[in-house]
Amino acid sequence: MSLTAEVVAEDGGAPQHPGPEGGSFLDHLVVRLSVEYGVEPQAIRRRGAELLASFAGARVQAFVPLLVEKRLRQTLRGGSAGRRPA
Repeated sequence: MSLTAEVVAEDGGAPQHPGPEGGSFLDHLVVRLSVEYGVEPQAIRRRGAELLASFAGARVQAFVPLLVEKRLRQTLRGGSAGRRPA
């Protein structure tokens, strides 16, 4: 038995996974994490796009959104993304 996953590339070559209400899951994730961690959305989107690109060749794509969110949260907890001025 063979498992095949389709990856649709958006600008920049990163895979785009649909979100629950349309758009990419990254769009929704950027908004949530920006509010939760007080970080500029552009910084989160850049890092998220890098992470998505790193999974482009993965044989199984089903868990990519979970892995991207987990790694983004680890990055944000570590303070390595640009915080908004207070």
